[in-house]
Order: sequence, then structure tokens, then C-alpha cells
Amino acid sequence: MLKYFFFFFLVPVFCWSQDFSDEDYIYLKRHEHIKIDLKNDTFDIVQDITEQGKFISSKNLYYANEAIHYSGFSEIKDIEAYTYIPSTDKKIEVDYIETKQEFDNMVFYSDDAYKSFIFPAVAKGAETYLNYKRIIKEPRFLGGFNFAIHVPTKSAQLSVEFPKNVEIGYVEFNTDAIDLNFTKEETKTSYIYTWIANNTEGFEGEDDSEAAMYYLPHILLYIKNYESDNKTINVLNDLSDLYAWYVSLVDQVDTNKLEEVYKITDEITRGLPSKKEKARAIFEWVQNNINYIAFGDGYGGFIPAGAASTCETRYGDCKAMSNLLYEMLNHVDIKAYRTWIGSRNKPYSYHKVPTTSVDDHMITTALIENDTIFLDATDSYVPFGMPSAFIQTKEALMGIDKDNFKIIKVPAQNTNKNVTNITSNIRLENGIVKVSEKRSLKGYDKVEFVSDYIYKKDSKTEEEYLNTTLALGNNKTNYNNITKTNFDNKSNPLILEYDLDIDSYIKTIGDKIYINLNIDRSLSKSDIEIKGRKYSKKIDYQFEKHFTTNFQIPEGYTASYVPDEMTFEDSNYGFKISYESKENMIIQTKSIYIKTLSVKKEDFENWNSFIKKLRKAYKKSIILEHV
Repeated sequence: MLKYFFFFFLVPVFCWSQDFSDEDYIYLKRHEHIKIDLKNDTFDIVQDITEQGKFISSKNLYYANEAIHYSGFSEIKDIEAYTYIPSTDKKIEVDYIETKQEFDNMVFYSDDAYKSFIFPAVAKGAETYLNYKRIIKEPRFLGGFNFAIHVPTKSAQLSVEFPKNVEIGYVEFNTDAIDLNFTKEETKTSYIYTWIANNTEGFEGEDDSEAAMYYLPHILLYIKNYESDNKTINVLNDLSDLYAWYVSLVDQVDTNKLEEVYKITDEITRGLPSKKEKARAIFEWVQNNINYIAFGDGYGGFIPAGAASTCETRYGDCKAMSNLLYEMLNHVDIKAYRTWIGSRNKPYSYHKVPTTSVDDHMITTALIENDTIFLDATDSYVPFGMPSAFIQTKEALMGIDKDNFKIIKVPAQNTNKNVTNITSNIRLENGIVKVSEKRSLKGYDKVEFVSDYIYKKDSKTEEEYLNTTLALGNNKTNYNNITKTNFDNKSNPLILEYDLDIDSYIKTIGDKIYINLNIDRSLSKSDIEIKGRKYSKKIDYQFEKHFTTNFQIPEGYTASYVPDEMTFEDSNYGFKISYESKENMIIQTKSIYIKTLSVKKEDFENWNSFIKKLRKAYKKSIILEHV
């Protein structure tokens, strides 16, 4: 589902400083005034946007590039743009503005577009000026405003003017850290709300952090209702209004010519004894046969394509795929419901913000044998029974019927759903470390590997790809006899098997051989750079990794040193590495677990202690001596 929120600058996180003289570019002002008019129950909404920037230095002149984004739900008018040179008191107009469609490799069609231009003659001291109007055609997309963005802003101001018979709602996010002043004015016919923040700092990215809107100080606006002929007409007064609008959109879904859809459904479920097996067959059929292609064209970005059309064309976006699942599942008497949901990049709750800002995705929810199963066929590799990783912990708006809905939360999947088991048999042969290894990947571990393999392998050989992905041993590791089992079978773990030759890995000093059995050093580079960091570390999913390494002691040698057990135990993450000597074998057992989706700032030191101790354990070697 494509949503259009023009105020979002998608940058990760921000940090504070006090002196703008060290910056390359700043905004002197970013002001937005929204004027809402209502005539004959029809809204006329105009955003008037003014931005004035200044080049403090000439180091980063790419700030001269400007783009004004819009979609079929808006229109851009009256663009005025120029560069002002204070030293010569010259104003140089932008003389060419290009309109471009905004495609990417995931989008088949979108009405997203932007006006693109370059401010001329920029240099140190130059000022840029931009003013334009955006006509908002859908009153439910009022959007909001960011008080801080990627560069510092001297004056950030949002004002909204609306008639007295209109009620607006607003919710502030992350504004405690800025000095935000709010005022209300009243004229004869309208109210004016104004928010002003001065000297807001720019944002800088932080690795693996939560999405920007978890931290950016911003506000969401929405129209709650209006009075007309002594009646209150709700727009987005509460969640029931948002749901009613969504129902009005899905009511427009084409439900004709479903015979072929039902025929396919009957064929793929024939002979299956349980509803769960039928649901699995339907879900996997949609995963395997419908290509996910994002689509956004006005209300087409919100109204699902008909199931018959999706079946015929064999492609669809999240709405189309969820609608197809809805029709197929209900055809075989499985209770299935259309469900709206936001990804983990959305920090909002339906209860707090009853607007389209909360969600950006659509799935199907099935109720089978008292189990609630979230089905997202846009993820071609996720197994039946698991939600896609990026909707874990999110609120889902499940439509029961035209008047009733339910808010349910997608649970985070426990570590036992995402398990990798690795068995390694190691021996020495003429100074070369020989390894036969088998990996069993289940859940999101498998999903991640298969997805990356398909989309990132490109022209690499399997050896080259595994060498980059697994990074086992050292840079002289060679892979042979690679096999993959259950690669396309979503129900069973993926089995990877291969042999390794690792040269220059052991150390020989006199009659002693030093060998480290930790050829896999997962998480060893996962420390958090604490200095200057302000926000949490995001983790995609919880997982467990279990290793069993069997090392065959070479003939004529004995183990003179075997490392002691090392552990780190925490409720959210930890590891245990132990060794056992058995006849002519040394068996290393290693387990690592992550049981959280976020490491908070107050836990950074503890997380780094975990990684530091794990890294220390990875450095422990066995010492062999000649008998």
C-alpha cells in the first residue's frame, strides 16, 4: 500500500549541537501554512510552503539540488525559486524545472512524481529561496510537519487555518527535546493554530537504528469532523471513521468472474483433510504464483485489484495479494479477514492517531483452530504460520464486517522459530584445515538467506557468494561440494552442505599446533559505537544459533590445552561455548541467542560487554602437542 506524506524526510536519527557556523548549509526558515476551507461539504485545502536556506560553506553544494514530491492526491502550483547573492545583491531565478515520475525497482506503476531543479550560482554565502503551493485533494491526507530535518533550521513554523465549523486533531511526537511554542488565534470565521520551533539541529544517521520517525520531532494533523446543517459529519474523528473509509474502498473491489479463482482454490486444496493444510496450500500457491509488484495510482493505491484480475495477470501489490487470499480462504470456509497494518518503520498506534499515517501495508488474517495466523504473501519466502519480519509487534486493523473491526497485535516470533543448527567435522591434512559442514536454517534465518541469495548473488559463483555471506575461516577458505536442500520448500528447514579447505589457518610453533575451532564468528563485529549515539539498535528478529564442532585430533598428537567454558547470560542475549575431550576427538558446543528486537541506550554497555566476551571466547584455541 502506498501512502503519501509529504512532510517526511526519511533520515535515520538526529544529534544536537549548538553552533551552526560549523555547518555547510542551514535553513534560515521552513514555514508551512495550511488553509482549510469548506464549501458545500467539500474541502479546499492549500499548503503554502516557504523555505529559505543559506550556504555557510562551499563544501557541499549538492544542497542546491531540490525536489518537490507529490502524487495523484495533490497538485503543485506557483513555484517561485531563486538564488540570492548577498555580496552583489543579485537574485538569480531558477529557469528550468523538470517533472519526473518517481519509479524504483519495486514499483510497476506509480503516480508519484516530483518537480526537480537546481538552484543556480550557489557558493559560500549564497541563499536559496523556494515558495510553492500544494493543493491537497484528499482531506484524509492532511499529513504533518517535521520541526527538525537533515540540516539545522533557524525557524521552523507550522500554522493551520480552518473554519469554526471544522474540528482538527493533532498529535505531537518527540517534541520534548525542542523548544516548541504553540499558540491559538481566533478570527471572525476561523481558528489559526501555530507551532514554532527555533534553532532545531540537523539529523545524522546512526547504524541499525529505528526508523527516523521514532525520533524526529514532528506533528501529525488530521480533520476530525465538521458541522453542516446542524449535523456533525465525521472525517477521522476516531478509529471507526478510518475503518469506515477503508470499508468504502474495499467495497469497490471487483468481485466479478471469480469462477477461475474458485477453480484453482478447489484444485490446490482437494484431498487435504484440515483447514490448516488447506490454508497452507493456498498461501504457498499465492506466494509461488503471484509476483509482488507495488502499485500506486490515486485511489488505486488503496483499492485492491480484483481477485480474478490478480489470478489472470499473475502479479499484484500487497492489497491485491491479500484480497486474493481473502477470496480463496473464505471459499473453502476458512475465516479470513482483510487487515491493514504498518511496518516497523511506522511508530504510530491506531488508538492514538486514527489516520492513514499508521499503516502502509495490507495482509490477510486467518482464524484457524483457535490460532490467529497473519498471512503476508508479499514475502515470497516466509513460511506459513509466520508473519513477515517487518510487521512483528505492530498493531493490525482486522476488518470483521462492514461495521466491526478488531485491533490485534502481531507478536514477535520467539527464538525457537528462527533457529540455525550447524554441525562441523574438522580434521587436519598436510597443514590444511579440512571441514565438512552442514547448516540447517529455519524461520527468518532461512528467509533471509534465500532472499539474499536470489536478489544479491547476481553473477557470483556459489563459492564466491558463500565466502562473502558466511565468511568462514579466513580469506583463504575454499568451498567445494556445495548442495542446497529444501531451498524452495517453505515448510522444512533449508539444508546447506559443503566442504571447506582453509589454508594458513593453524599456527605451528615448535612441536605445538594451535587451532581455533571458531571458524564461524557470528556477531563478532556487532559492537555499538556508544560515543555520541543517542538511539536504540534495531534487531530484525530474534534467533538462536547452535553449533556442534567435532575436531579429530591428528594421529601422533594429544590435546595439551582445551579452553574452559565461557558464557554470557542475559534475558535478552547471550552465549555459551564449552569443550569436551572424547577419545581422539574434541567436541565444541556453542550456542548464541538474541531474544529482543531492540537494544535500548541504557543497555548499550551491557550489549558491548556481551560482544566483547563473545569475541574473547572466539579467540580461544586448542593446543596440540606431538606425543
